[in-house]
Amino acid sequence: MSRLIAVALLVLLGACALQPPAPEPGAPEPRPDYVPGPSGIAGEVHDSLGHPAVGAFVYAYLSDRGGLRGPADFGAVVDEDGRYFLDLHEGQYFLVARQRAAGAPAGPPRPGDAWAPHPGNPLEVRSETTTRADFRLLAITQPLIMKQGTLTSGDTGFSGQIRNAEDLPVSGAVVMAYRDRDFQRMPDHTALATGEDGVFTLYVPDAGSYCLVARTRTRGQPVQGELYGTLGSGEQACREVRRGEIQDLGVIRVRPYRQ
Repeated sequence: MSRLIAVALLVLLGACALQPPAPEPGAPEPRPDYVPGPSGIAGEVHDSLGHPAVGAFVYAYLSDRGGLRGPADFGAVVDEDGRYFLDLHEGQYFLVARQRAAGAPAGPPRPGDAWAPHPGNPLEVRSETTTRADFRLLAITQPLIMKQGTLTSGDTGFSGQIRNAEDLPVSGAVVMAYRDRDFQRMPDHTALATGEDGVFTLYVPDAGSYCLVARTRTRGQPVQGELYGTLGSGEQACREVRRGEIQDLGVIRVRPYRQ
């Protein structure tokens, strides 16, 4: 029954006069509306041209500590009309919409993908109320700030290139920053995945000491054979960066991980 109500709600949302026009790319979206219905979050997802983002995913996280990356707590696919519905209990959630060029439901952002966090994060879900939240996707190469986790623009951070043992650039590698040398937990900040040239820029919000690791998987602990590398052992894995500085780290070498 709740599924039928949710479907009916999505139809209503698509036709009601309260539906806002799709905003210009990068423009702030309004705070969500709340309408009577099943508890959860519903809305529409459009691409940068305003077309329904069919096949995109909307993910809900209970925390934004990991920069809205990695396995989400909840997710929903966008249908052929550009609509989605997340069946959620009361509480607060951090939402991000993603559309991967390869059509996969998971994996690190790559060139050609598009995504957008909701500017109203965290969104509130109320009892017997549906929260309305729409998205306009942006290419990952455009400036986009993720709250307290992943920054894709700024004036403070690190740059460099990821290369393998054969001195070839590594595509799809991700550089992660930690405030300490505990690489076994969720990173504090994460760069976008490298392209074919292996070049990365990792932005951080503040000056200070950061310990960096590069790897080709973004989830869980390193696995046997995964390309993995740091700047060095012990304290050599960390670097101090000043505010307003993009520190060039040169090459970070990755090799198959051995447990």
